[in-house]
Amino acid sequence: MNKVLMVLMLTLSFAFAANAQIPSQFVGTYKFDETGGQVTATMNDYFNHELKIDADGGATLVASGYESARNLIGTAKSVGSKVMVYFTLYNTEEGSNSSTPYESDELLLTLEYKTVKGKKVLWTTWGKYAPKLGAAKKGGGVYFEKQKAAASEIDESDATVMGDDDVLPPPSQAPKKH
Repeated sequence: MNKVLMVLMLTLSFAFAANAQIPSQFVGTYKFDETGGQVTATMNDYFNHELKIDADGGATLVASGYESARNLIGTAKSVGSKVMVYFTLYNTEEGSNSSTPYESDELLLTLEYKTVKGKKVLWTTWGKYAPKLGAAKKGGGVYFEKQKAAASEIDESDATVMGDDDVLPPPSQAPKKH
């Protein structure tokens, strides 16, 4: 009986951990752009990475560049003060993928906020996923930059609620400035 109860409790704790919310400071869209040497007379090598982390732990990692593309679906998990992004599957509906093989639940990268030289920075430690151009620093570094949310991406729960008295008149009826 005790063993059954213990297994049930462990199962429930893993289920809750898997559905844990991502801390709001990590929810959003991140970008990281790379440029490299000249590959043709008129073009330099480049690679753009976009990572999106949702509050429920969903994650997408899309990268495109000179003769290469990746479009990955993953899971973000909050572990202490870090968010770890794991590979789930290739998003073949939204684009092509490079030949880099990823295994299910393989750690792609880890994000955390650190203080470096007195400044708070978003620190990336690479797992299986790494920059396309140049060498990734083994101990990690500052790569991704969090993007400001577009008006259409703002969570309505963060918006100011307006009452009936706060309704603005249409522009044609607005008071004129002198």
